[in-house]
Amino acid sequence: MRRPPPPGDGLLRSISSGLGYVMHLPWHFYAYFFRSAGASPPELADRSLQVLLLLTQHLPPALFEAADSSNRFDLALRSVGDLPAESDAAEGDADAEAGQCHGSQISFRRLHDAIAATLPQEGSMVLLYLLLHGNSEFLAHTLSRADPDTLLLPLLRNLYSPARLKPNQLYMLLIVLLMLSQDEGFVSTAHSVMLPSVAWFKERILHQISLGSLIVVLLVRAVQFNIAQLHDSYVHTNCLAALANMSPTFRRLHPHAARCLVSLYDVLSRKFLKLSSMQASTTSDAEAELLAEELVLYGDFLRMALEVINVVLAKSITHNEHLVYAMLEREAVFTPLAQHERIADLVTNVSVVLSHFGAGLNAEDGEGASGEPVWSVDKVLNHIRTAARTWASERLTQLPDPRFTYEQEASPEEFFTPYIWQLVYEGSGISWRSDRIVVLPQEAPPSGEERPDGIPALSRIDIDVVDEEA
Repeated sequence: MRRPPPPGDGLLRSISSGLGYVMHLPWHFYAYFFRSAGASPPELADRSLQVLLLLTQHLPPALFEAADSSNRFDLALRSVGDLPAESDAAEGDADAEAGQCHGSQISFRRLHDAIAATLPQEGSMVLLYLLLHGNSEFLAHTLSRADPDTLLLPLLRNLYSPARLKPNQLYMLLIVLLMLSQDEGFVSTAHSVMLPSVAWFKERILHQISLGSLIVVLLVRAVQFNIAQLHDSYVHTNCLAALANMSPTFRRLHPHAARCLVSLYDVLSRKFLKLSSMQASTTSDAEAELLAEELVLYGDFLRMALEVINVVLAKSITHNEHLVYAMLEREAVFTPLAQHERIADLVTNVSVVLSHFGAGLNAEDGEGASGEPVWSVDKVLNHIRTAARTWASERLTQLPDPRFTYEQEASPEEFFTPYIWQLVYEGSGISWRSDRIVVLPQEAPPSGEERPDGIPALSRIDIDVVDEEA
């Protein structure tokens, strides 16, 4: 039998068969797969990835009582190590042709780049998650790279169009961003990478924006989309947790990213006020109880958003003049909830900053036709820089940095097993008998309705707050 031609742009092409020791599958295994009429055949690399993902969830004990508690395929994926750089350079190309691997080592550089190149595919995102969460060496390699844009830009481009993503795709993407945000060094490196432009961002032209600022823009955009469309508290929690983790390292925020942070507080505060008004006017006890629960939830979200701003004000205000400018520009948004018990301490800090940096801006200097003071952007920024020389962060109420960590639930296979089979069902090219399928997840209910019993949503995975000063 002839060996099939090398696959095109599939995930496993550029990393040879380094994961082959996990699967131990011959090259001709694809012959047993059958595609439906009229469908283009999946590449061998895509099918190999599907098989690999299935093997990592082989007979999970949470779903099969008699199953072994340990999965050797999953353990192999978790324990695979990095191929030394000299071996990678000297032997990588030869191994790719020969289909060889070095015991339990593969080139993490090649694996990382191959995953990044195929991230629009859901299977690649799941593999990335499994490696980042389960393989500490691969996580360390990813966090130590000097080119975070290689991985982050494909992730952010996917996040740019959340309406096109299925809920599970969006969850996986946000979890990956949350895991990456837990490392301050990685986030600092992201802020040092400058992008001349972002061609796929259509709302406005973004010139000379840092990768870190772009992450801020896309996370805030996801929250705004979620408020308008999905109403999924897990999306809010993940986005705000990632922003909170990143906030101590914010440096030279792009003007649009700074405005997005203020807009984030604004949209959450308006939602909070709307819920408060609805609760006050309702006559139904059941509805009042539901509104009270949602009000508590949005109170938490509002505080998280304001904590992000407070961390920047306390730690790096002199390096983020555009955030101060955005706050001065929209000073009124902080007034309605200034005395609310949930956020009063945080709004007080904001007021102290606005008072210091806003002093003198209302002076009659260059009046316009209406008699109002006229200040150019450059003049306001120069005023902020001057005021920063006399600023003392001790004037603020000091608060601990909010830190969030991702923790997987006790039985993740209850989510991953049906999800991975769903990917295989949709992308393998096999003609399945849909009437006999029982493992696939149920369709998500419309917004606002409870999920049906059965396979739990990924939103059950916990995100815990860690007080690092405790």
